[in-house]
Amino acid sequence: MDETSCRKGGHTYITVVVDHKRRRVVWAHDGYGKEVPGLFFRQPTDEQRASIKAVTGDGAKWIDASVKERLPNAGRVPDSFHIVSRMSDAPDQVRKRVRNQARRGNDKTATEAMRGVRYAVPKNPEDLTERQDTDPRGQPYRSWQLKELLGTLPHQPTGQAGAKLKRWIFRASHSRIPEIVESFTVPALPEPFNYQNSNSAYG
Repeated sequence: MDETSCRKGGHTYITVVVDHKRRRVVWAHDGYGKEVPGLFFRQPTDEQRASIKAVTGDGAKWIDASVKERLPNAGRVPDSFHIVSRMSDAPDQVRKRVRNQARRGNDKTATEAMRGVRYAVPKNPEDLTERQDTDPRGQPYRSWQLKELLGTLPHQPTGQAGAKLKRWIFRASHSRIPEIVESFTVPALPEPFNYQNSNSAYG
């Protein structure tokens, strides 16, 4: 469940409900806010509402409040887009920090090497040029790898997701990259996988 702008300029919004399993829009209505989802929740039967185990979205408080009131058995799950968006700026932030550290330390070799890292961060290892493969700290490229890996986790098979998530948490928490360690709280990370085990999920 999420709101989205429906006109150029972004000042007119609609609330959209999507069925994850069928991958289709099941409901849409003008506006957003706690009262709008209530219009949708009038349609399912009590049994159908009870069967919904998870609702994905961007973490908006008005969605959380409506779900808590109308779907007592459903958990709130951040969708993969909003999970990855928390990491989207990390690689560039890391690159800038490492570059500035090199400048302050008058490390000309490291500063020169970091110039190529900006373009190397979104590349696969096999696509790196010799210059781009020279990373004085290793953190910018590792931060990009962690970001990309995080984006794949919610799409893993249910039987594999838990183990891969644990490995990701271990790598991120031991990365010693402040921009990553400070952006995530471990207890919140397993939530993206809750919807994979639900009988029915609207989001």
